[in-house]
Amino acid sequence: MDKKFTILYVDDEPGNLNAFRITFRRDYNILLAASAEEGLRLFQAEDVDLVLSDQRMPGMSGVEFLERVFEINPGPCRILVTAYSDIDAIQGAVNRANIFKYVRKPWDTEKLTQTIEQALDVYGLRKLNRALNDELSEKNKALEEANLSLRESDQLKYDFLKIISHEMRTPLNGLKGATQLIKINSQQDDPNSKNKELIDVLEDSANRLEQFLLLAERITSLKAKRYNLALQETEIVALIQAAVDQLAPELERKQQSVTYQFCPETRTLADSQLLKICVGEILQNASKHSPHGSQITIRTHAAHDTLSIEISDQGRGFPDAVLRNLFRVFIREDLGRDDNLGLNLALAKLVMDLHGGTAEAYNRPQGGATVKLTLKHPTPAQDTLPQELSAPQS
Repeated sequence: MDKKFTILYVDDEPGNLNAFRITFRRDYNILLAASAEEGLRLFQAEDVDLVLSDQRMPGMSGVEFLERVFEINPGPCRILVTAYSDIDAIQGAVNRANIFKYVRKPWDTEKLTQTIEQALDVYGLRKLNRALNDELSEKNKALEEANLSLRESDQLKYDFLKIISHEMRTPLNGLKGATQLIKINSQQDDPNSKNKELIDVLEDSANRLEQFLLLAERITSLKAKRYNLALQETEIVALIQAAVDQLAPELERKQQSVTYQFCPETRTLADSQLLKICVGEILQNASKHSPHGSQITIRTHAAHDTLSIEISDQGRGFPDAVLRNLFRVFIREDLGRDDNLGLNLALAKLVMDLHGGTAEAYNRPQGGATVKLTLKHPTPAQDTLPQELSAPQS
């Protein structure tokens, strides 16, 4: 059952107090005071929701009393009751005591009831609003504390990775240098040495470790917002071909070819260096997970406000478990082996986020997978029909 509102009525005439109590006692908790001083004591001692006061009282007027009430607690609404057409008193009540309304004596019971109901509705809304504001303030405070903790955590991870990267870089360079010397000496001494396979494994492991460090550094830098985009007009075709050229030795080793399907409109605003890294990582991932002699297809598609790059391979596709968390950093659900899918595509997602674009991935019905990067494209496309160009085996 809802708690009854408590109303305090102050009047120096006992008949008015008695009439008020009889009229409203069934609907409200009624507190009565025969003087302003008694009214102040009751107001401070009880949980009052609404205050009504007669204007003409000895010692302290109704306006003065309601002004004191407002100073003590401005929450409850205040109503001035007066039998006089005292405009100055009413103005004073509005300006100094911030009253809700004034009521003429002798009051009309129906109108007074309506006025009281309106005042309590306003009071209820104010009380609810204060409670919501307090709750929102607490939640904002908790959110700010969580954000601060998260920023501190990100900073710690960023600083930690910088230290790890720096500490690993020196021995890694030594390992790569020593591996190259051993490889050169081994080839000079005995080109058919049985150690060649071991040297190749050592070289590949060093290269993979270096690649991991580079990926981790870039991802951490992007997540920590330590990278500022350098937007410039970028020729996407040239950027893609440069990324393919960089991967040419690996493509040649696996006898993989690249086919291009470029639309005519291939210029857009982008951070060319960052986008090239992004495309290169996806290409490397496509090559790595595709069989020998397979084909990688690169398409571009321009719409009125977007430019997309699609890279498709003929590999085994993404396992369902991988697709669920494909663009999240270090999520490696059910992979079962070290293939760095999470890092490559997490980097792509971060790069697209910085550009205000999107990164998507899906398996193709005919086999293989496609990764699609979509950039905001400020230049209207002229023709979106693809022109198919086959590249020789890279």
